[in-house]
Amino acid sequence: MNDMSPNRGIDPGAASRVTKSGSMLAPSQIDDVANALLVMARELWVVKDRQRVLEALLAEAGVVAPGAVADHQPDAALAAELATERTRYTQAILDVLCPDVKA
Repeated sequence: MNDMSPNRGIDPGAASRVTKSGSMLAPSQIDDVANALLVMARELWVVKDRQRVLEALLAEAGVVAPGAVADHQPDAALAAELATERTRYTQAILDVLCPDVKA
């Protein structure tokens, strides 16, 4: 990575390593986890904000009725696809946080 990379100094493999004590993080790294969680929450808010703006613009342009996205009921195929993706996503998080837990 070059010096301009936002990830400089980050070890992408660190999350998969466990210390001799069985812990992935030292107690001093808990603040790092809290900071990462706040970054993720801010990024999620940006996505949610943009989605709401996009829905409003689509409604204003007459592409969808106001509230259509929130009120949409997926058909069986889409519901199954969403459930599969939700399970995969949730399990990926649990695999890192609690390797012995299955969703």
